[in-house]
Amino acid sequence: MPNLISPAESERRTQARLRAQVPIQLRISGKSPTHPATLIDLSWGGALCQTSTALQISDQPLWLLLPWTLGETIEIETTLLRQKNLENGRHLLAMRFLRLSLSNQTRLEKLLGQLQAGDSRGGTYNAPSLVATLEVLIQTLDEWRWALSAIAKGRLRISAPATFTPGQSLGLQFNGVPARARLRLRARVLACEAEPIEGMGAGHSDTLTLEFEHPLNILRQWAEWLLGQVPPNSQTSSLPAAYQPQTVRPEVIPARVVLTQHERSALEISFPEALDYLMTAWGDVSAFELVFRQLIFGDTSIAGTWTLESWEELQLLQDVHDQAYGVSDARRSQLKVGRDVH
Repeated sequence: MPNLISPAESERRTQARLRAQVPIQLRISGKSPTHPATLIDLSWGGALCQTSTALQISDQPLWLLLPWTLGETIEIETTLLRQKNLENGRHLLAMRFLRLSLSNQTRLEKLLGQLQAGDSRGGTYNAPSLVATLEVLIQTLDEWRWALSAIAKGRLRISAPATFTPGQSLGLQFNGVPARARLRLRARVLACEAEPIEGMGAGHSDTLTLEFEHPLNILRQWAEWLLGQVPPNSQTSSLPAAYQPQTVRPEVIPARVVLTQHERSALEISFPEALDYLMTAWGDVSAFELVFRQLIFGDTSIAGTWTLESWEELQLLQDVHDQAYGVSDARRSQLKVGRDVH
């Protein structure tokens, strides 16, 4: 078991803590008797509750049983971080979530969504995101195989455009080329290493080493099932280029931050397909210029429909790409005087 790290201050700020007054049950381990408690607040990564009796702190995991529909429960393996004696004789317990099954994770997210909707009290409410979420975009069948192989072992290395704190819990959303490359998991950051971006001066991306917060046997079962849906290399000769086998396995898989609606840019809200199209050519000067011209002048459903905000963001993306990766000779000769291309 990895070293347990208390929740970082950044995680407390980024995870919505939702108020609740719900009777729950606690179980110290195995099939031992449960202890009644009252849930005070709940978040993606942990919970705060009150009990009438103090619990003995030990190395054994503490199981949190939240009520669910039809008499069922959401069972979460936790670790007890703190226990505080209150003046009224009750005890306040702070728990951090360690592991839960995929089905219990789905239930937990639905419960958090219900609590968050109730927390708004019907007024103007800018709801914070439940958790920082990264999207891992799978571009080839080989990438999907490699990702599933890593998932089956309980860990994954990805590159992210933002900094995260070791010990912080994240949502991990897999999307991509294979039709079945759709998977949502929870993970904890074990390590974060800054890597400079070539041509971007002080710019950098972070390489994250993640450990999944799900039982390893469940991850293996899911990974094996999903791997069974991927056609073997011998059957990929007639598939599109994105499905063709790759010879070099990447050390890390790139990921991007999934933003909430009020955090998204004009392009993400109104023209997400254009942004995805540009990202397919990011880093390749000739391909990026071709895609950019196609979006602006080509026969597409969005050409000529840009809003002022989205047009400004397009120009900003072009400027960033020019600065980071350069400009082709053909386009350089066409640029008007006054445009800084160096």
